[in-house]
Amino acid sequence: MAVTTELVAQVIEKIAPKSWAEDWDNVGLLVGCGSTTVERILITLDGTLEVVEEAKAYGAQMIVAHHPIIFRPLKNLRADNAAAQVPLRLLQHQIGYYAAHTNLDQSIISSSRRLGEVLGLKTMKILEESAPDLKPLLSSGEKRGYGVTGYLPKPEKLGDLWTRFLECLRQPGVYAQPYELTGVRLAGSLERVVRKVAIVNGSGSSFVQKALFKGVDLLITGDVDHHAALEAIEGGMAVGDLGHFLSEAPMLQAMSDYLSTDKALKGIEIRVSAINRSPWL
Repeated sequence: MAVTTELVAQVIEKIAPKSWAEDWDNVGLLVGCGSTTVERILITLDGTLEVVEEAKAYGAQMIVAHHPIIFRPLKNLRADNAAAQVPLRLLQHQIGYYAAHTNLDQSIISSSRRLGEVLGLKTMKILEESAPDLKPLLSSGEKRGYGVTGYLPKPEKLGDLWTRFLECLRQPGVYAQPYELTGVRLAGSLERVVRKVAIVNGSGSSFVQKALFKGVDLLITGDVDHHAALEAIEGGMAVGDLGHFLSEAPMLQAMSDYLSTDKALKGIEIRVSAINRSPWL
């Protein structure tokens, strides 16, 4: 039985149903046809023109991405419309584009969970639970939501913990590619003792209050602004900012592993983009 774009979508939606996505989000098959036969898949965080060309060179019929390429309605598909360039190129090369965004953030392969495992957090729980529904994570009955909290195996000074964490990120298996850990930032006293940690992949400034309320000593996330960092420090919490890309990229390897082990997709080739990286130097 041939693997189709629709079948790949069904496999992804077993762990990240589209109904989990926020109302403002745009997930699912955004470009292409569900009946297209798929032999190769390229996984990426961002759908850029360079990634589309990479998919073409690889011979991929489908791109599975975290970030949607269409958020606002396209008024036209003109060649001089910057927002239309990626969809146009995808159509030109007959490559499908599937996005799993805020629904994937709440799944069992979210980067928040993966980074929590990297740190060795114990008794991990959801930082911000989503509204109850009838679709638990797989069959475990586990609640879904954004971010995780957990306790370190033993208390550590912030400076020592951050050094250890960055060393862990450089180990094989966390990221699919050897990304440079550029732009990472840490706010807080290096001597403070950390016991409880919260991790939120992506932009996490809005989770500062929630983490403070839950007695977190260190929040690890991305895109933390100046005022949110000050708010955290004044509340007695340190903040580690990995930037948006590095805080979410662990999901790429996790998605590759998940799709590669699903029996329904046996025989297809899967690769994580080598082109897509953080835009910051």
